[in-house]
Amino acid sequence: MNRLWTPARKVFIDEYVGLSTRLEALAMGFLISEYYGHQVCLDWAELDSFRVIGTRSEKCQPWDRLQALKLRDYSPELFYRIAGHDRVRLRTHQGPAHLLSRLYLPTAQRVKLRPDLIQTIRDTFQQHGGRPVVGVHIRRGDFTLVNPDEFDVSAAQWPAVPEWWYEHVMQAIQAAFPNVVFFVSCTGSLEEFPHLTKNFDVFELPTSFPYTYKGPDHASRRHPAADLFALGCCSLIIGTPCSTFTHYAAHMLGEPSTVLVPPAHKIVRAQPAFSQVSLYGRSAFDWYAACRGGTGLAPVRDARTALRPGPVWMDWM
Repeated sequence: MNRLWTPARKVFIDEYVGLSTRLEALAMGFLISEYYGHQVCLDWAELDSFRVIGTRSEKCQPWDRLQALKLRDYSPELFYRIAGHDRVRLRTHQGPAHLLSRLYLPTAQRVKLRPDLIQTIRDTFQQHGGRPVVGVHIRRGDFTLVNPDEFDVSAAQWPAVPEWWYEHVMQAIQAAFPNVVFFVSCTGSLEEFPHLTKNFDVFELPTSFPYTYKGPDHASRRHPAADLFALGCCSLIIGTPCSTFTHYAAHMLGEPSTVLVPPAHKIVRAQPAFSQVSLYGRSAFDWYAACRGGTGLAPVRDARTALRPGPVWMDWM
């Protein structure tokens, strides 16, 4: 009996959002592959800096789009409909939580940074002689700074944190651990945060930003993939609440990290405060629940007793 040739089933993930959210969406891509047999296909500019084991680099062509099921969000009905489609366009990191939870860490371990970028991270960290390193991630761009004198996580969908809050947390850590040094990853340039460069021992990776497709909302002076992996080497990270870049570095890469964020209520410059959370292997939605609703957040009142900044972990890369 003759059978008609059927092209391989494929799930496409393109550059529909920033890098870290797409990396989180990989778990859903592999879940679709596991359940329905689709090959995970990526069309990402950043694939020149890392590879993802088990995927292929392929663009979704116009004829693929005509027949593709587009997933912009999740429902059980949509998930079951995938079985009837050879082409799927995945544009969400949402999915069945009870199935995705076991895939987050194994999927992150599929992401392999380019060896020369790993060496740059190693060489840069080793220049600091085994001192405790604290990662700092400052998100700007499409994260809106609503009021420079206060921070309220509910003031915007994606709220930027004022510089004074980072300075407050870094001062508390420096007072408790005088030998500390801070690795900073930020949108734009570190020179845009003069109080941090003036008052603390800070450093960046000596890389450059090679991508032009993202526009100013995601642009930085430094390489995003290298920065993400470097943050993942830090056991303690001062983060940007609701940013998946902070989340992915701390909770998917390397060993478990503790993240310091503002409390889930309004704070003002005159009365700053910060909290800690660790969600290793948990989803971005757990991260949002912590940042916006306070789920799992613990206030930090004494950095010396509550925090343990350590040397960087690099052997996992």
